[in-house]
Amino acid sequence: MAWAVAASSGGGARCGAGVQRGGALGSSRRLGSDLRTLWSRVAGNRSSIGSGSEGGTGGGRGISGGGVAHRGLATCAASPRSGAAAAAEPTGPRVCILGGGFGGLYTAVKLESLMWPRGTKPRVTLIDQSERFSFKPLLYEVLSGAASEAEVAPPFAQLLAPYPVAFVQGRVASVQQDDAAQDGSSAGGGVVVLADGASVPYDWLVVSLGAETSTFGIPGVRQCALPFSTYQDAQRVNDRLAVLEQALSYPEVVVVGGGYAGVELAAAVADRLKGRARVKLVTSGRDILEGSPQGNRETARRVLQDQGVSILTGAQVTEMRLAGSSSNGGGDSADGSSGVKDLAKRLVYLRDSEGQQEILEADLVLWSAGQAPVSRPGAAAVEERAGPALPFATNARGALQTDPTLRALHHSRVFALGDIAVSSGGREQPALPATAQVAFQQADYVAWNVWASINNKPLLNFSYQHLGDMMSLGAASGAVTLPIPVPPPLSAAASGSGPLGTLLRAAGVKLSGSYGGASDGVTLDGPLAAAVRRAAYLYRQPTLEQQVRVAGGWAKQLTSVLAAAAGRPTQR
Repeated sequence: MAWAVAASSGGGARCGAGVQRGGALGSSRRLGSDLRTLWSRVAGNRSSIGSGSEGGTGGGRGISGGGVAHRGLATCAASPRSGAAAAAEPTGPRVCILGGGFGGLYTAVKLESLMWPRGTKPRVTLIDQSERFSFKPLLYEVLSGAASEAEVAPPFAQLLAPYPVAFVQGRVASVQQDDAAQDGSSAGGGVVVLADGASVPYDWLVVSLGAETSTFGIPGVRQCALPFSTYQDAQRVNDRLAVLEQALSYPEVVVVGGGYAGVELAAAVADRLKGRARVKLVTSGRDILEGSPQGNRETARRVLQDQGVSILTGAQVTEMRLAGSSSNGGGDSADGSSGVKDLAKRLVYLRDSEGQQEILEADLVLWSAGQAPVSRPGAAAVEERAGPALPFATNARGALQTDPTLRALHHSRVFALGDIAVSSGGREQPALPATAQVAFQQADYVAWNVWASINNKPLLNFSYQHLGDMMSLGAASGAVTLPIPVPPPLSAAASGSGPLGTLLRAAGVKLSGSYGGASDGVTLDGPLAAAVRRAAYLYRQPTLEQQVRVAGGWAKQLTSVLAAAAGRPTQR
């Protein structure tokens, strides 16, 4: 399985920004040892598209590959509200990127790492409604205090300071094309209109606005439950938990959603409350983590049971209400005008596959049951506002349709990636997982294809390589699965009672011979998986400067832990 993107068209390599082929996982000759192979699986090989670049979401949570280059020599700093005026080359084409998630931010930084022929280097503008980037896979650490704000949500102005990328904080209201044909297609630029009336012109556009929490139209969810998708969400949940810990001796918490997000959230809450609460995980599926590797599913179920989390499967949420109310909670949100100190009970109405109903009482309901692209029809499912008006073709879910190169259908200067996009090529294809891993890889391709489009070179078709899955199961536990083929004799020896099996189990390593492409191969769990996960996400911080900041914070934390263990005061 290759980590780098192979050159399929050859045009770019002759222009000084060619495709590097380094970093294939299957080539142990080039990695030199099994240990280096394992680390490359976990942390990601940085060989990627573009001369001089270092390749490399989420939430997601896939192990990232094909990431982002780091340039620390640029001298032009980004301006938090400068728009396109902060361009490094005023005569270059204008590239506007909508959305500062993994796809958008990494595309912006990647564009700056490519080698541009004279006069073609673009003026890049990144637009996001928040002033901070959210490293979503680490949101769970906010609840445990294991990650700081600087690690989870650094300001865009800080991240982009080493690069000549202009940052504009604002909510996208619409995109207007300069030369739209009668059929809606376009071959030129346009203008991005923001909610405050400001506008940003573009010659090339990258759409990476992501997805928002979806309530699926279930009554009372917005009023009675807290979502967990952004850094602001994590802060609200953290504040609410602090109130419940002080006010109630044994609070009841219901987490809705049996996917990775719901399981990780339930584990984080249970780990924080440590037996001082009743935590229930509700999923409409037949099991948690359906479609995920068996090793992750088994580890998650065991950890949740050890933490005392009750798992309710096959339970469909039909309604939510505030206790004592005949309606579904009125107009206030779960942390709205009544504030986080509101201690009213929430009622969660469930229906099983046989039509039987059950009502759960909770002091806190956390909603992690799904997301939908912000471009979907009726995008005001959570917030009382309309989604952006985008003149691009979408599928039934509202995701922008692209061709295999990630270019929006019928729009030669528009690219789309991440949770808002689906690569269809005009035909409906299975959706890629909504993870940082996908966005990481797509950012490389989009940056390269913008380069190729500006320079009239062939574009590359996006090819997703699944590199494994990582999940948090509390502050000091996790699960990591790596799709590495394991010979049956080795798998049998590892699962036996001999010295090898005993050693691997003690270390939290499981080898499975059932590898079949996306199934298990190597599974890590417990503290080892937690450490590997944190190290991999350190490696995947968006810039080298941010890596240094996060590593410094971790070093201070480790010093404090070691000092406490030795009974010495911490040096400050």
